[in-house]
Amino acid sequence: MLAILIAAAAAATATPTPAQAPCAAAEHHQLHFWEGDWNVFQVSDNTQVGISHIERVMTGCGISEHYSAPQAPGGAYEGVSYSGFNRGDGQWHQMYVDTNGNVTWYSGRLEGANMVLHAPGKNGALQTMEYRPHPDGSVEQIGTVSTDGGKSWQPGYDYIYRKK
Repeated sequence: MLAILIAAAAAATATPTPAQAPCAAAEHHQLHFWEGDWNVFQVSDNTQVGISHIERVMTGCGISEHYSAPQAPGGAYEGVSYSGFNRGDGQWHQMYVDTNGNVTWYSGRLEGANMVLHAPGKNGALQTMEYRPHPDGSVEQIGTVSTDGGKSWQPGYDYIYRKK
């Protein structure tokens, strides 16, 4: 009986092991290089095309972007995205919604240092969006489109994000 009481007392005074945060694994941090407040420029001519605010949300389980291009050629433009790593399928997913009524669901993963996401496009096209961190802290975002099932790709946009 004494042994049971001693074991119970030891268990009661032991420091409990803290539970690991749900999104503490390294995969959940793979897109953190994109966080911050940014001025966004077109790579081809270094023209500023917008601004972007990107932050961790949901206790670090997701990343939110709010992109704004008030001087866009077709009129003021905004887009919002939520991105997160899904432990279930081992991929990143992003839902992007914009002021033109478009909703795009991207999925992909880290390839080397770059995050590469794919989505179905209009009329059977395929879209790829790639985030490339640069040594100077900037991030390049490249969008391409394929209308032939991924055999060839045409450029859509090429932006560089520079910290404000």
